[in-house]
Amino acid sequence: MLTELRSAAVVAGLRALARLTPYAEAELLGLGKVVRPGDVCVDVGAALGLYTVTLSRLVGPHGTVHSIEPLVFAHPALSYVLRPREGRNIRRHSVALGTGESGREVMSVPVRHGSPVTGRSFLTVGADGLGSNEEFDQHLDVVVRTDTMDHFVRENGIERLDFVKADVEGAELRVLEGAKETIERFRPAFLLEIEERHVERFGYQAKDVAEFLAERGYRMSTWRGGEWVPTRRIGDEVRNYLFRV
Repeated sequence: MLTELRSAAVVAGLRALARLTPYAEAELLGLGKVVRPGDVCVDVGAALGLYTVTLSRLVGPHGTVHSIEPLVFAHPALSYVLRPREGRNIRRHSVALGTGESGREVMSVPVRHGSPVTGRSFLTVGADGLGSNEEFDQHLDVVVRTDTMDHFVRENGIERLDFVKADVEGAELRVLEGAKETIERFRPAFLLEIEERHVERFGYQAKDVAEFLAERGYRMSTWRGGEWVPTRRIGDEVRNYLFRV
């Protein structure tokens, strides 16, 4: 009961912040138009778990949220107080998804003023240098467990997948390439953070992500004025893009 009350309070607070301030992403408000009770969701790059807890409330007791965050030390204080990744319908996983086989790879974690900025971390495999993270003076190399979405789905016995959110600092296309079987089988909706400055270190362009999904029958939208509005381009003014069949 305490966990349920805490998650309800966190979600209510997030919705208020998303409406009134820039401190919570406005797209959190749009999840209710995409995710339904009973849905199965995957939150890739969950970080603190703000999307996880929101999705958990939306899918309800008959749904499931797989919350994926490879860095176990991400946001320790807030994680302890708010516990947004805890709940009866939440499954926590410490793994980074990409194109490689199951194994271990290095994740680069930038440091600012002596504290790790885990939200700007990325898997170094396939990357050409630090890219947009050159703005940081220090970086930690952390070895994390890796997998593909396809193998993750099979390993966890997932028989239904309705929605995937991914925030992986430029490696969105690599996650999708490791999910071809999953996409073909389930056709889930995707909410992806896509920024040109981040994808460059992996040798592709932001439009390549949209084209990958367009080739598979997906249409792209952005959250504007309380609605998901169709769009044809990825620009600098928006970070999060919804893809649906």
